[in-house]
Amino acid sequence: MLKDEARKYIDSELQYGDKKDMYHYNCSEIILNACNDYYKLGLDSKALKMIVPFGGGLNSEKNCGILTGGVSAIGIMFAEDKPSLNTKMKEVTIEWVKTFENEFGSADCKIIKETKRDEVKGCEPLIIKGSEILEEVLSEQYKK
Repeated sequence: MLKDEARKYIDSELQYGDKKDMYHYNCSEIILNACNDYYKLGLDSKALKMIVPFGGGLNSEKNCGILTGGVSAIGIMFAEDKPSLNTKMKEVTIEWVKTFENEFGSADCKIIKETKRDEVKGCEPLIIKGSEILEEVLSEQYKK
């Protein structure tokens, strides 16, 4: 399951003890790395660096990194070579955003953190839930 891959990234920093902040994956990184592993997207470590600035709501508490990490994975999975209208990619993205907003009440990192973030575990439960709903959206889209 996608959430199991996400959990590996969440837990990975624990092995570094008091230096764990140096090995931390943000919410966007976790989602895209987990998708890369689970769906075998073939992204190398350099390509995965593109998602780093998306964490923490673009580092400014704007669009949630869980959401943007999922959108990035959708782009890799469904965007077509040109020429293309990218109809399927647009449909999947719209479904992901709608489902995400229904679950978390907003797409805005600041609002989600204020209303849904766990005082002890931070965004960890949100990342796990986000990975679950992303997997649901993606599995529905693969059926179509």
